[in-house]
Amino acid sequence: MAPRQLITLSITGLLALSINLAQAKESDFNQQVTIDAGHQLVELSDDKVTFSDKVVVKQGSIDVRADKLVVIRNDDGLQSMIAYGAPATYSQILDNGQPMRAEAREIHYDIKARTITLLQEAKLKQRDNTVSGHRIRYHIDRQQMEAEGQGQQGRVTTVFLPEQVEDLENTGKQD
Repeated sequence: MAPRQLITLSITGLLALSINLAQAKESDFNQQVTIDAGHQLVELSDDKVTFSDKVVVKQGSIDVRADKLVVIRNDDGLQSMIAYGAPATYSQILDNGQPMRAEAREIHYDIKARTITLLQEAKLKQRDNTVSGHRIRYHIDRQQMEAEGQGQQGRVTTVFLPEQVEDLENTGKQD
């Protein structure tokens, strides 16, 4: 496969994955958040709550599993959540009915900025499409995903469904 076709294939795959992510259920973000854990530590002076011991977070179809979860509040309410694990996981059913699953050592959910950031051994999977790298950030409002490797040798890897490769090759033959 020519380098130009490989670049086009990579861009097409990332677009396909990010378009599907753009269909995340907006109604999920309007649901209540329920956190279940074996232990909870409230630090009132810091407006921080730390949950540990098999943490489960549910919000609509969103399901987060972590070893530890730190919730930070301010005067406006919930500000952010950071899930830690080996790995921590995030899953959600999209509007198209397809499940989306993400995992990383850290998952940051900035409620005000409406971003989800996966850090360290980050992996995002929908159907058989997978993107992995050091950091993957999804901007919910902009419907934009960006992935980065770590350092100068860090790489981002994308894996596509076989029919996507075939469709792209057939498109290239028509040009």
